[in-house]
Amino acid sequence: MAEKKQTHFGYQDVDWQEKTGKVREVFDSVAERYDLMNDLMSTGLHRIWKDIFVNKLQPRKGMRIVDVAGGTGDIAFRMARQAECEITVCDINHEMLEVGRNRAIDKNIAQPLKWVCGNAESMPLPSGSVDAYTIAFGIRNVTDIPAALSEAFRVLRPGGHFMCLEFSKVDNHLLDKIYDFYSFKVI
Repeated sequence: MAEKKQTHFGYQDVDWQEKTGKVREVFDSVAERYDLMNDLMSTGLHRIWKDIFVNKLQPRKGMRIVDVAGGTGDIAFRMARQAECEITVCDINHEMLEVGRNRAIDKNIAQPLKWVCGNAESMPLPSGSVDAYTIAFGIRNVTDIPAALSEAFRVLRPGGHFMCLEFSKVDNHLLDKIYDFYSFKVI
């Protein structure tokens, strides 16, 4: 009998076929409180990281940008404040997108944002259709990262920008201990 392919989900391994559904369930359950949870867990640092991330992109008027795993829109809102861009927020989770849509209305975001439910592994966008592809703290939730990266390359126009904001493994032993303490005890 063939062994089932496993992938990571948090700190456990799950069947490859189950991960997308599990990710969707988690974000369904936290959608309304997601941004507050980020504030509490990062003591607000995620806002600084996201500001730096968007500033590095330097959104310009007329840019076509897709923000993948963009859920509640916090990256899209930052980009919209910097320039009149065509921004598509793409997320696998309807609940997160609904929260984002409602927040856009509450924040009176002048330019229209497109809210698209879709999977990073098979983007519902035409090839070469965006100038920039952003994903912040979302690549870890993708089951097939090589497929998602192929899709990013496909939807980007030649010379487009791929930007990913994510935690990474800490190589310094002392910093690794501090990071583990923060991750497991503080958060």
